[in-house]
Order: sequence, then C-alpha cells, then structure tokens
Amino acid sequence: MPKIPQNTIDKIRDLADIVDVISTEIELKRRGINYFGVCPFHDENTPSFSVSPSKQIYHCFGCGNGGNVFTFIMEFQKLTFFEAIKFLANKYNVVLELTNSNSSSNEYSFLKKIHEDSTLLFQQNLFSDAGKDPLQYLMDRNLSESVIRKFRIGFAFDSWNNLYNKISFDYKDKFQNIMKTGLFIRSDKGTFDRFRSRIIFPIFHQSGGVIAFGGRDYKKNDLAKYLNSPETAIYQKSNTLYGLHVTKDDIRKKGYALLVEGYMDLLQLYQAGIKPVVSVSGTSLTKNHANLISKHVKKVILLYDGDSAGANAVLRAGFILLQAGIEAYVVRPPDRLDPDDWLLEKGPDALKKAIQSPMEFLDFHLEFYKAKKLRGVQKSDYLHDIIGNIKTINDSIIKNEIIRDLAEKMRIQEVDLLQILNLKRNFNKAEIVDVSHNLFEFKTKLQRAELELIKILINSNFKARKVLKKNIGLNLFSHELLIKIISKILADETIENSKLVEHFPEKKEREFISQLLIEGEDEEYSEKVVADCIKTIKSIAIKNRIEELRFVIQANEKSGEGTSKELKEVMKLQKELIEYRQ
Repeated sequence: MPKIPQNTIDKIRDLADIVDVISTEIELKRRGINYFGVCPFHDENTPSFSVSPSKQIYHCFGCGNGGNVFTFIMEFQKLTFFEAIKFLANKYNVVLELTNSNSSSNEYSFLKKIHEDSTLLFQQNLFSDAGKDPLQYLMDRNLSESVIRKFRIGFAFDSWNNLYNKISFDYKDKFQNIMKTGLFIRSDKGTFDRFRSRIIFPIFHQSGGVIAFGGRDYKKNDLAKYLNSPETAIYQKSNTLYGLHVTKDDIRKKGYALLVEGYMDLLQLYQAGIKPVVSVSGTSLTKNHANLISKHVKKVILLYDGDSAGANAVLRAGFILLQAGIEAYVVRPPDRLDPDDWLLEKGPDALKKAIQSPMEFLDFHLEFYKAKKLRGVQKSDYLHDIIGNIKTINDSIIKNEIIRDLAEKMRIQEVDLLQILNLKRNFNKAEIVDVSHNLFEFKTKLQRAELELIKILINSNFKARKVLKKNIGLNLFSHELLIKIISKILADETIENSKLVEHFPEKKEREFISQLLIEGEDEEYSEKVVADCIKTIKSIAIKNRIEELRFVIQANEKSGEGTSKELKEVMKLQKELIEYRQ
C-alpha cells in the first residue's frame, strides 16, 4: 500500500483548521476561547462537545471522544487514517506525493539488522575476558550458560562508544538512519551509546527477531536499575511480551501462561523447568498484551513481586485480563520476595506447588482489601468500586459468574449487586464525565502530582517547555500513559499538541489527552506548582524506600545479620525528606 510522507501529513494538518472542518458537520458556537456544539458521537441535549482553535483538538465531555482533525474525520465519516488524509488533501487542494510502502519495509529490515548486529556484539562482550565479571554475576544468580546463550544475554561495556564505533563503521552510508534504532543518544558533545555498563537482555518479537534491549545496571549504581530501548518502528512495548518467542509452545501445551514482571523472573523460572512463562518487562500489562496472550491461551496466573507495588499491579492486571476474556489467577511470593528470589531461596518445588493451586483473582481482590470485614459505608464504597471494574468486562458469562461469586462471598443478595451494575450502565449520557477518573486511575497523591506536571507541560508554550525539561525527567513518572506522553515531549519540546495526539493509536488514550488539553486551556504555568509536584513525587519515593529498608532491617535483625548499612541509608533519606518538607 502507498505511504504518505510525514511532511505531507504535517502540511495537511496545518492547513486543515479544525473549527472549519467540524463546523461543516455540526453547528459550533463560540464560548470564551473555545467553540461548543452538540456532540455528533452520542445523544445529548446540552452541548458538551468542545473545539480548541489554538490547540487544534476537540473533546466531548459527555462521551469522552476526542482527538485532532484527522481523528474527527475518521470517527465521523468512518474512514481509515489514509482515507481521512486523502479527504482533507482534496478539501484543501494538497497534492499527495505517495511513496512506495517498500521504503517502510526496508526501514524495518534495516532496524532489525542493526539490532541483530548489536546482539552479537553484546554477546561477544559478555563471553570475552573483559566480560568475565558480569558473566560470573549471572552464574552466581544461578543462570546456566545454556540459558544465557538461549536468550542471547550480553553485556554493554562501560564505554561511551563501544557499540557506536561498530555500527557507525558498518553502516557509515546510513549514518542518519542509525539514530532511529534508539540505541544511541545525540548531544552537543557527540553521539553516544545508550547502554553502558549494563547486562543486556535482548527483547524479541514473538516470531524470533531482536527488536529492542533491556539493560540492567552493573556496578555503576545508576538511579535507573533497568533501562529499556525507547519505542521505534519495530518496537512498541505495549505490544511486546518478553520471552514469548521461546515459551509460546509450552504455554499452549500447558493451557495457561504464568505472567511475571521481570527478565530475571522469567529466566529463573524457565531454567527451573517452569516453562509456560512470559514477562511484561519495563511496563505495566496493557490491553494489547492481554489480547496477545489470549491468542495462545485463556488462563493466566499472575506471579508478580511480593511487595505492595506488586500487589497493586496484580489488581490492575487482573481486570485487564478479564476484559480480554482470560481467566485470571494469582500466586503471591512470601516475605515480599521477587519470584526469582523466591525460587533461589525455596527451590522450584515450592513454586510448582503454589502454581498447582493458585488463588482466583476475585479471592485475591477480597483478601487484599479485607472486604469481608468491611461494614457500612466502607463496604458500600468497596462494592461500587469493584463493580465499576466488573462492568468493563465484555464477556457476559464471565461478568455474571463474578457477580454471582462476589454475592456469595460477601454474603449479600445477587440482585443488590445487579442493581448497582445497572445503575452504572445507565448513567445520564448528557452529564459531563471526568475522563481522567473514568478511563485512567489517578487516585493517590503521587499519581495526582504526576498528572498535574503533565497537564502543565502539554499546555505550556514551547519556550516554557524548554525550561521545564531541565527539571522534569522520565524518572519522575510511574504511570504508563504519562510516561508515553512525557517521552514524546522530551524528545521534541516543539511538538504541536494536534500532532502529539497522533502518536497514540488507542482511542481512549487520545480522548484522555484531548481532555487534558481542553481542561488546561486557561491554566498558566506556575513555577511553584511545578516545584511542589516534584517535591511530592520525590518525597513519596523516599518514603517508599525508607519503608523497604525497614522491612530489610527487621528481617536482618531476626536472622542475626547486621543492619548498619541499611540504618545509615535510612538516616540519609530522612534528612533528604526533611529538606523536601522545608
């Protein structure tokens, strides 16, 4: 299929005024700096459909539909992206200069070739004399050479240009294209390797080719323990599961997938003979991940880290799996251990026994919230919250079974739960819905601070963004969608908001972003608000670290081990915390 060059797409977007385009389909009236009209995507009496001429985006506060001029034409006229561009090109008399799609496939082949060459270099590094220490580290972690070679683990030297020198020499005629690999960083001082002094875990497409890398810090004490490749033309982390290229046959044979969070978790389990395992390394479970798993199996056992963060991740992942029509079960490591540490400390038999009798997801949810002990308002709030998640499940059989089980386990009438469910189904479509709470959860103080930073950043002008970039980095964010948004802006602070929307293929993500843009129309950049948000995020991270250290200290005291190192770190962190509060 022919491909439209990006510069042509940009030209059409700049020419196609969104108010002009939308007003030919619905009546718009100016209210303040924006235009409003009756939404064409759902039935309503009170206009809640907002169009921003300054940002060239639209958003409906009734149904949540939102995006830029291209997505409006796609949604309204039921066209593909390609067809929508052709439609607008014709309207604004733009001649489309189409290129052959082979150029795209050639780029994919080029990127895959460089990733293969990089994998070979990293492997060569690991098995060289200079790599004997990281190799010994992996073997001390109980990984055999056969598993190391099977998953093609390697090592990036503590060098600024080990990989760059090889790739730039081998591909000197395509120098500009190597930056598309995500393996290098360009600055005023030159071009450097992204991965340095890291154990390298190649990330494979399920068909087998290397498409990205994950790097674990090795003796540099980097703040980022793990560093992943950025998204490229061949790698989208929300569509990629680590290890699936090796384990998919075992998953089909066993009839279930064991889902873990990290590279080492998967490798240790696979080596121990627990082979129907796959990992969501470097990101949270997404709907795309769940849909990918559902093509192979309809049962998943969640084996996440044993700490509170792992438990919360299980709660999110369970409903995503159920929405994809997958049965969800849970196995929890004891003593806040990671799965690989659990395996090393207790042996494979303990894990295999736990996997044979996993907990149903609903039972885990009830246990986590101590739901059976709740009374009065707390019980009511819990039921409304969980049923709000249950209603997102499309499969009516799965949905009804969960409702029936919930009624039985909470000892209440099933009809009462169905009444809550029906109330949530039949909300007034004309009333304004807060999309930020409806589609994505931002309940905690940390999440709200992250969200506020993003709202400020995307609603700031280019000059303000450049200033903000000096203080705002990826390390401040934990929410998957916010990380995706900040990544795009940090890569290009001059990106137009109407273009930013196009980087998010999922409809709900576009709607969420369009709402943030519309809601922040009148907000002004405040240095104090930014500073307060950053303080909140960093102080919470320090508190979480102190909490982790206290658990370590308690465990060490019980086992008679020393605690001086941990106590010193706690004291240091407490001083930092006091500084943030001042």
